[in-house]
Amino acid sequence: MPDHTMAQSRWWLYVQAVFWRFLMRIGMFLHDIGPPSPPRPAFTRTVTSDSHGHSVVLHFYCPPDYHQQRRLGHRYPVAVNFHGGGFTLGCATDDSRWVKVILDNVGAVVVSVSYRRAPEHPFPAAVDDGVEGLLYLAAHAAELGLDVSRVALSGFSAGGNLAVTVPLRLRDRISTEVEEHLGRAESTQNLINQVSDLRIVALFSWYPILDFQESRDHRRAMSPMPDKTLPAFFTTLFDEAYLPNLEDRASPYASPVRASDRNLAEALPHDIFLFICEWDMLMKEGQSFVRRLEGLGKRVRAMLIEKAKHAWDKSPNPWRDQDSVDVLYRDACADMKAIFDR
Repeated sequence: MPDHTMAQSRWWLYVQAVFWRFLMRIGMFLHDIGPPSPPRPAFTRTVTSDSHGHSVVLHFYCPPDYHQQRRLGHRYPVAVNFHGGGFTLGCATDDSRWVKVILDNVGAVVVSVSYRRAPEHPFPAAVDDGVEGLLYLAAHAAELGLDVSRVALSGFSAGGNLAVTVPLRLRDRISTEVEEHLGRAESTQNLINQVSDLRIVALFSWYPILDFQESRDHRRAMSPMPDKTLPAFFTTLFDEAYLPNLEDRASPYASPVRASDRNLAEALPHDIFLFICEWDMLMKEGQSFVRRLEGLGKRVRAMLIEKAKHAWDKSPNPWRDQDSVDVLYRDACADMKAIFDR
């Protein structure tokens, strides 16, 4: 009987997810209508995982001279982006306005990862897909004209979580596979060769969720504006869809605040940028994480976006003040470019 109940509840989560995905597509259509038009992907690549057999689609956004410069042997720095939507909604093209500012101001290639969504694919599918995407870019850097010694990760909301958890998962996967394949020199060497040039130099995490063990009700109550936070029907859908197993919520690959100091120090880059919304229930955990990273010797820049709700930059209103968002996007991109140019 419990199995049947679980199957029913997963089915109901899926129905809700499909409904909200449809509405979110309408919202993002309206979001993208206003000038200037955001870019479309130049091409996509499909990554098939040898270990899991599933596919991950990578969407590539490129500077105007990309094809010509690539043929001349130029290597571009890479910004790898993860979209939001509670691991349940959204798609890889949702952050195209952020992508436009990167293309205009940084001159990097942007790769947006179309990771698998819950409830069809619960944890750790999304974070594993992020790792697969990075390994693919590292293995194909030459043909794609990428300098994978200069990689920045960015993400929004759930994607902001992935920007932090993917490096943790990648580090663990490398060390685990090296241990498991000890004595199988060839496969171990292949993995080491694949990631030897890969260097994540910065994270740009926008209003991320960092702790799935903290009660949503408690966070909502502690918010300075509880009525401005995400409603319970959304947060319940997201949490139950992505993390149906309560034990998984303590995993550092879901809740990076649960990672050890050593893992955070070794897996995350020196330069970390967190953008936190004042009216977001996630504000306090973001501020606590900033203090912890600073204590580990990271160079952390935390930006509190005043009087802003979660996902304030994704308004479906075509007549919104996009310039007020782009100011912060450009500020982040100035930092990204300075790090890439070192």
